[in-house]
Amino acid sequence: MNTYLKNYWGIYREFVERFKNFTYKGIPIPLLTNFYQQIDQELKTKMEKDDFPISGKYPDLKQEMLQPYFDKWIPDSILPSKTIKTDGRILINYDYTRIPERSYQQWFDQGKTLILSRSKKTHLHGIPTERLDNYEESTEEISNDLVKKAKSLFGKLEHHPAFSNDFFQQTFLKRIPSIIKTLNAAFNLFEKLTISAIIVGTTEDMVSRSLAIVGSMHGIKSICLQHGILMGEEAFMPVFTRSVAAYGEYEKNWYTQRGVTIERIAEIGHPKYDEIFYKKTINHQEFLRKLNLDSTKTQLLVITGPSIDDAKFTKLMTNLIGNTQFQFIIKPHPWEIAKGKYKLYQTFEKKYQSVKVLTSKENCLYELLPHIDGVISTLSTVVLESILFNKPVFVYDFLNSNRPYDYFDSLGEHKQKDPDQLYSVVNNYFTSPQHKEAYLEIRNQYIKGLYIDGFSASRLIDKINDK
Repeated sequence: MNTYLKNYWGIYREFVERFKNFTYKGIPIPLLTNFYQQIDQELKTKMEKDDFPISGKYPDLKQEMLQPYFDKWIPDSILPSKTIKTDGRILINYDYTRIPERSYQQWFDQGKTLILSRSKKTHLHGIPTERLDNYEESTEEISNDLVKKAKSLFGKLEHHPAFSNDFFQQTFLKRIPSIIKTLNAAFNLFEKLTISAIIVGTTEDMVSRSLAIVGSMHGIKSICLQHGILMGEEAFMPVFTRSVAAYGEYEKNWYTQRGVTIERIAEIGHPKYDEIFYKKTINHQEFLRKLNLDSTKTQLLVITGPSIDDAKFTKLMTNLIGNTQFQFIIKPHPWEIAKGKYKLYQTFEKKYQSVKVLTSKENCLYELLPHIDGVISTLSTVVLESILFNKPVFVYDFLNSNRPYDYFDSLGEHKQKDPDQLYSVVNNYFTSPQHKEAYLEIRNQYIKGLYIDGFSASRLIDKINDK
């Protein structure tokens, strides 16, 4: 565990214990806030240093104790030994689950499934919907009392290295009313509807976390799908659902190292990847015409993302563009598009005819991947998806980060921190049959450890129906 994470889990533990009396119907309020979002850059920088002061009253949380520690704070344990309901409907929280329409129609019984959505539509993919706000009621008095008490406690911590931070305080204080309202609505929902299983796409968000915890108190089992590759530990731990789905063996090992029992890890993959095995695509020549691409060149898809070292990325692209064999389609991350953070990529497009930048939502990844010859990507789920499409991947680890990420280390030389070395790997692959054979062996070994084969939705249903 690196310095930042050690300090992160240390102050998270202290926060939970100092605010342990802040509860609603037996649920500790600190469990409902996405804790890492309360930490601004100023505090984060301090926490990256070895001399960040942690109170001796709250011992370090060793990696293998992360899940057991948080489990003890969750009322009516969600562990597999708990008695569960079996005679209700499946409730799917639509946000973040990313279950494709085909999976809904093929695997979910419309009469035994409900989709919790913010949409005003009465049905999605043929399945009836519910809105959580229909179960809300006034909780203002309770919230105001808790906010007042929290301000008083923060006032006693004015010299604390983390809790005195104004951003930290204001974020938590602003969330308290939403937390109380959401928890109360979840209680009302489960009291009025007969639910036997809950599916969420993440437990980072307040609604999914509330559904999992309140559902467990009503004897309802729950499962959290893996919404992306395991990068930020804070986004996946602790686990709040009875089960957590995993993409493959890497994830299973990752969770067990952090104290999640093997019984809670579901070898499912994710239904969204089932589409890779079934989705039809347009004719290749039509694709080339649509994007005005040169059919005589090798088409490389470049995937970007936030927090990339611009200098290293520029060096890599300069090397690649110098090879006239290649043509490039740069697809910025959705966050970059939303924030307008893609000017660097457009400078390449303006300067070189061999570069195109796609910023339209119409350019679906699964429509691009069948037609390109290789993928050059930052550390991203796109790497996994490209491997499943049987495309060669070349991963650049140029993240400005306070920790290393080993998720794609098994790809060997196809993951690099140095732009010159990665360019050499790309060039070797497209000029040397031996390098292609070597990569094929790497790829085959990689997919052996995955639970992704086109049947994830089927396995999800089996898990939900498992007594």
